[in-house]
Amino acid sequence: MKSKWNPGTRVRVKASVTDGSAGMTGVIEAVNYAQVEEATSVLLDGYSFGAFFEDHELEAE
Repeated sequence: MKSKWNPGTRVRVKASVTDGSAGMTGVIEAVNYAQVEEATSVLLDGYSFGAFFEDHELEAE
């Protein structure tokens, strides 16, 4: 199933994520391979690389 997030959408990592990224914000990155499996790449604010999250780990900012 394709990710529900569209490239360019501002998102926040939900507080329930326990890897230290909870509350971080960023933009959905347009990368073809990352938006096919209900997961996507987020270019986090202040970083120059994308981090992968499952759809349910993100919320609209």
